[in-house]
Amino acid sequence: MATAVKSSSSSDGRSRLSIHFDVPESSHPDRWAQLWNAGDFLPWDRGGPNPALKDLLNQEKGLIGESWVENENGSRRRKTALVPGCGRGYDVLLLAGHGYEAYGLEISDKAVQNCLEEKRTNGDQYMVDMHPDHVGSSTFLKGNFFAGEWTNAVPGGTFDLIYDYTVRFSRPCNAA
Repeated sequence: MATAVKSSSSSDGRSRLSIHFDVPESSHPDRWAQLWNAGDFLPWDRGGPNPALKDLLNQEKGLIGESWVENENGSRRRKTALVPGCGRGYDVLLLAGHGYEAYGLEISDKAVQNCLEEKRTNGDQYMVDMHPDHVGSSTFLKGNFFAGEWTNAVPGGTFDLIYDYTVRFSRPCNAA
């Protein structure tokens, strides 16, 4: 019974999102901002990091390696990670807690404010090891992932890891 209710609720949420975004794609950034500003319908917010990412970092680290890389000269640098459409920043903070130089990208000023609030109030809960050599950093940026202007705020403008499970689904598929 609980599954049917949850499924129905998920279906209602998808329908509501579909209706909300039934506008020209050029209007989508403003539509995301409207949802964040209202704050009463954020169905993607589960209140914490994605369980799959937690499992990957805690149990399957061999799939992505360490959170640092050794350069040609033998020095180490932290790997950079990007979470586009990072929501309240839970996954960004988890990656930073595992040693990454993590960046979260959101389209809305309000979403970025929410990320910074999550970092301020709960950031230490994401740290695996409080030793300064093991703790990464988290940075939250406002920008449109598909426009790319935000990459100017990232040293080097590239990432070693991109963790996404929402943004790629936020654009309509074009039929062939």
